[in-house]
Amino acid sequence: MTKRLFAPVAALLLVLVASTVVLAQDLNTRYGKISIVAYDRNGNLIMDDGTKTNYKRIQYLLNDKLIHEEVDESVAKPVPELVRVFQQSQSDAVLVLTDTGETTGTGAIRFIDVTDAGAKLSNVFADCKGEPRYSRKGDVIRVFFKEAKPLKVATYSNGYIR
Repeated sequence: MTKRLFAPVAALLLVLVASTVVLAQDLNTRYGKISIVAYDRNGNLIMDDGTKTNYKRIQYLLNDKLIHEEVDESVAKPVPELVRVFQQSQSDAVLVLTDTGETTGTGAIRFIDVTDAGAKLSNVFADCKGEPRYSRKGDVIRVFFKEAKPLKVATYSNGYIR
């Protein structure tokens, strides 16, 4: 009896897991959970990457409290993606990658600086192409984009990208 129930139950669980859509992106830092949530023009959660939505209200959250909100009315542009957390001496830096949705494959990055006092977004570093590569020395993070010609290097320190 147990063997006959196992297969249908396992199949049902697999279907449920496969059909579950992530409503928000989350990354844990030492100071709490960073999330990105996007809504369409009617206030409905965007259930996919947002490329089919021509209006996106994007919220950056720390522990479910609003850090920053922006509106993006670009067609075929996905919602920004949380990539990685870098622990620094006084804060955690969360790398955010934004695809411009253009056929050229370019994007932009920014960081979310997270401390006990809260979180803030850095400036945007644009015209990035390809997968980011990282190097770090102390509290300075360098993000390389080797596919960009000429080579693009974003240097992040003290909440600012140069």
